Amino acid sequence: MFHMYAIPTNSAAPRFSGRYRMRYLTNTSVDNSGSARAIHCHAEVAEIALVYSGCGVHSIGKQQYNSKPGDLLLYNANILHQDLSASTDSVNFFLCAISDLQMNGQAPGVISANPDCFLLKSGIYSDFLLRGFQVLERCLQERSPNVSAMSQGFLTTLLAIVSELCVSFERTADAPHMEELPLVEKIRTYIDYNYTNNFSLADLAEALHISRYHASHIFSDAYGVSIIHYRTLRRIGEAQSLLTSSDESITRIASNVGYDDPNQFSQTFAKIVGMPPSKYRSLSVWSRRNYGGRKDSQ
Repeated sequence: MFHMYAIPTNSAAPRFSGRYRMRYLTNTSVDNSGSARAIHCHAEVAEIALVYSGCGVHSIGKQQYNSKPGDLLLYNANILHQDLSASTDSVNFFLCAISDLQMNGQAPGVISANPDCFLLKSGIYSDFLLRGFQVLERCLQERSPNVSAMSQGFLTTLLAIVSELCVSFERTADAPHMEELPLVEKIRTYIDYNYTNNFSLADLAEALHISRYHASHIFSDAYGVSIIHYRTLRRIGEAQSLLTSSDESITRIASNVGYDDPNQFSQTFAKIVGMPPSKYRSLSVWSRRNYGGRKDSQ
């Protein structure tokens, strides 16, 4: 006995731009130090991650999300994000980047415009997606001649599942989100637009017409870091993106993110990331080398 199921034609099915493709895949492990990847964003790609072990704390845009194995995380293009472990153990996740994506009539690079959907429970799809990521990683390692076609097929399926989950998502009372903090967000927005400048707390306070002591206090309470350290993380996060996506010199990248002294940049980068910029670039998944080797940096 067997069961055959016809596939229906559905004009309401998710629509994706025909140009989209998987740009890279990573199998990433991060701790709670923030050294693996500082806060950053990508102008050219959107990303989807599947957590498969450990628990994470993920800052995406203006909200924070707590993940468990089986959770999907959505990172739209041009949205600031950072992934950390929620404990002393690492959180591990597969992540793929998608270029030239436009789905369901949304803006380019937007997987979902609803922040409540930035973390999704994969549910019945969990084992299937994990196996798909594992097989694709293995094919990349073994340099399969058909890996481009396989990655495209898996990506199409992944996007369809994500679209399905977003449509059916119902926000629960304990859905992960941060309280709206208008003043804190004004401070963060100021830093995000001015992180390449050597502004002082007094400059920020004057621009926002607030006390610098009050600004420092509420920001550190909300984000767990000082205003100046957050600016440093933004600089290093942007530098990581430039190191992996461009051929610009390290000196030029240092200048682009706000460091007049390349040595100071290299020292700060190594302190936060755990390795110098040159080594980080050599391990990059966007390296110009042939595909297939295992890459350990995101």
